[in-house]
Amino acid sequence: MDPNSPSDQNDRDLTGRVARLEAQVAWLLQRQQAPATQAAPSPVPGQAHPAPGQAQPTPAAVQGQPLPRPILRPPTPRKEISPVVWIAGIGASIFLFGTIFFFRWAIQQGWVGAELRFILGLLAGGAIAAFAAKLILGDSRRLGVALLLAGLGTLQFTFRAGAMEYHFYPASLGLAATALVTLLAGALAARGGSGGALTVSLVSGLVAPLVFSQGGHHEIALATYLAVLMAAALAVPYLARTGGRWHGARWTALIGVWLWLLPACADVLKGDAATLALLLVLHLVLAGLWAWLPGTEEIPTTAAPLWLVASILATTFGWLLWKRLDLTPETFAMPVIAAAALNLLLVQPLRRRMEGRRADWGLLALAAGHLALAVPVALAWRWVGPLWGAFALGLAWASLKAEDSAFAEEASALRWLAAALALLTTLRWAFHGLDGFLFRSGTMTPFLNPAFAEGALASFAWFLLARRGGALGLVSFMALELTANVTLAFETARLVQRLQAPTPGWGPSRAASISMTLVWALSGAWQWMRGLGKRDAARQALMIAGYVWMGLASLKLIASDLDRADTPLRALAFLGVGGIGMAAAILANRKRAEEAP
Repeated sequence: MDPNSPSDQNDRDLTGRVARLEAQVAWLLQRQQAPATQAAPSPVPGQAHPAPGQAQPTPAAVQGQPLPRPILRPPTPRKEISPVVWIAGIGASIFLFGTIFFFRWAIQQGWVGAELRFILGLLAGGAIAAFAAKLILGDSRRLGVALLLAGLGTLQFTFRAGAMEYHFYPASLGLAATALVTLLAGALAARGGSGGALTVSLVSGLVAPLVFSQGGHHEIALATYLAVLMAAALAVPYLARTGGRWHGARWTALIGVWLWLLPACADVLKGDAATLALLLVLHLVLAGLWAWLPGTEEIPTTAAPLWLVASILATTFGWLLWKRLDLTPETFAMPVIAAAALNLLLVQPLRRRMEGRRADWGLLALAAGHLALAVPVALAWRWVGPLWGAFALGLAWASLKAEDSAFAEEASALRWLAAALALLTTLRWAFHGLDGFLFRSGTMTPFLNPAFAEGALASFAWFLLARRGGALGLVSFMALELTANVTLAFETARLVQRLQAPTPGWGPSRAASISMTLVWALSGAWQWMRGLGKRDAARQALMIAGYVWMGLASLKLIASDLDRADTPLRALAFLGVGGIGMAAAILANRKRAEEAP
């Protein structure tokens, strides 16, 4: 047979194509089994090398087939707490109560003297703490943290009994012994790199002032002790070279210390207020160091929310000290402006610390909130409600910006802070606005009063929070409906009453009450029409809200407005509510006809 015949040539071509296809299939299987971090792929067998600067074609591209799906890394398994740790923690708590009951029973029986009880307490607490340290430095860190709680609690109970019941030494010496044990626990946390151990030691240090309290004014000593505790605990993440994700320890340190500073600032003597104010500034600096952890290798998480909480609490406690010093309220605007300037100055350094702009929106919102505080403080303190609303609106806006910047963790914390401040503003508006409307309706200028500012700012904050969706979005939508509709109705009623009777009066007039009914009917009809035009999840929510407000308007018209109004006002009310309903139905029907094919 001639090797150059057409049939033999076709056989050789077919054999070559099959060989190339087998080589390409083998290459694809090898790529699929390779790890995700493998270097650039080698050339496909059977293909020519591309020229320099030319892209390397993949087998799928050569064959005209769709590209293979990328290989994804398997998700990191979530670490779950072992049942052993839960049992150990519960057992440690039960052991503490058992120790207390046993010693009390032994005292009642007269079996054990004071000296022996004190020594047994030291031995038991020290042994449990030593065993917990061995576990923390070994392979059972979480179990060791649970037992460390029992050891520190036993030692603290023993130190208290020696000072407060047996009178072996003064209470200050017992507090010093507890502080020393807490310091050793912090050193253990640094050696083992354990955030849980640091949290336990912080709890022990924060409970100590309450355990050894003897009453009286010791605000300066308490603030100094808390500052030393914060500074000593702050050394742990630097020694361990980690700690940015120790959420429990960082939040415990911040919330625990500032909860102690609240009664200190509220009850401090006038002569000690200036010294406590300086210590308050020191605590703000320490809180900033705990939030941002400058100088450490790990980038801290939830840093912006920690700093927001510390800044807001520092401003609030500073106002308490300002009043204690008998300074004029208007001059408090100066430290508030200084706090706003501090947050603006932190933007650039924290960009380098966080390696991005994730802290920008929180700092800008905080600066805007402090500037908004300076204005009502300098003018009148009754504008503190609008201040909270400005804070809530700024944080809600910052949460949306942070989410757009792909900082989901910071955005979530900012949303919850905004919701908390919006709730405070709404509660103040509920008492402030309702009281002013029912009893001082003629003394407030419509749309130019603190109650309207509170309601409007809270409504805008709830609106921004409702856009996110989820459980918080649903709650925010319901709060928005209540706050916005009632605020608008109240201010419309104030306007009608002011035009009707400029002199101050008590409660809304008949015309003012009917104007509220018309506002709710108009709001319900508008939301119902908006719901008809949507095709997403907002459709049902808007339509339900429309039905609710139109129903409330109809119920108020029948149950209240008819009894209080004369014939002309009744006619106006029925014509207004009925006309709004008919207009909404006609417009909705026309819109539906236009959208139909």
